[in-house]
Amino acid sequence: MVWLGLPLLLAGTILLFATDLDVAGTVLMTLGAVSVVTGILRLRRRSKDRAKGPSAVEAYYRTSTGKIAAMIAAVVYIVSPIDIVPDPLLPFGIVDDATALTWLVIAFSQEAARRRRRREALDAQGRQA
Repeated sequence: MVWLGLPLLLAGTILLFATDLDVAGTVLMTLGAVSVVTGILRLRRRSKDRAKGPSAVEAYYRTSTGKIAAMIAAVVYIVSPIDIVPDPLLPFGIVDDATALTWLVIAFSQEAARRRRRREALDAQGRQA
């Protein structure tokens, strides 16, 4: 869901700031933000097929609550009209939103890679047993 929401969020931001399509930009940003937040919250959920037995529960990787909170805060900051640097102060007003979006993409990519590595390790353990 995050990989779908990030382009929607970016497209909505571009439409909102670069064109006169304010309604379309707002709708795309809202859809993207909801999709990203939903995907981020799913990082905390435990996989049902992986949680069999005590060793799998201990070995299963879960994203920390602090990182999830920071990711959601980044989404809220990007969507929020209240910024540290106001958007009309171009280009500095856009740079802070772009920085938050860049951090969000990098953080989610790291979490996806960690989960994939953990899943591969658990699969390899299952094949050896």
